[in-house]
Amino acid sequence: MKSFKVVELKLEHENNFIILDLIDGIIINKEKQEDPWLVEISTSTDFKDILQEHVGTEMEMLVTITRHSNEPARFKGVFNEMNEIDNALSLIFNGKIIVQGPHYAEDLLSHLLDEGYEQEKLLNEFKAMMESKAEIKTSDD
Repeated sequence: MKSFKVVELKLEHENNFIILDLIDGIIINKEKQEDPWLVEISTSTDFKDILQEHVGTEMEMLVTITRHSNEPARFKGVFNEMNEIDNALSLIFNGKIIVQGPHYAEDLLSHLLDEGYEQEKLLNEFKAMMESKAEIKTSDD
């Protein structure tokens, strides 16, 4: 098993991201085929009401490990558990890292051009999708 310190976690919620006030966190590669990664974080209770309604559901998030300057990884998994401990929340997720291949930026740019984006709108959409690591949707999907 390998483990890494989580330094930032952004949960996808209604086409936006909730940036949790991270107290501490760890991501563990369990080196299993199905749902090989476990993420456990502690955060403030600020989003307790929103988070409570998602326990037991599949969620997507961006996880940054080790240092803030690292690129975040897109994670998809089940939000298994939420426990309140000493005025903080402990959140547990099981799932997998979504690998986007070495040509993601080129594929994304090509896709956006095919969609008709130009100039400033192209740049803005490209930046937003690169930051969110969004899956490239095609008409075949």
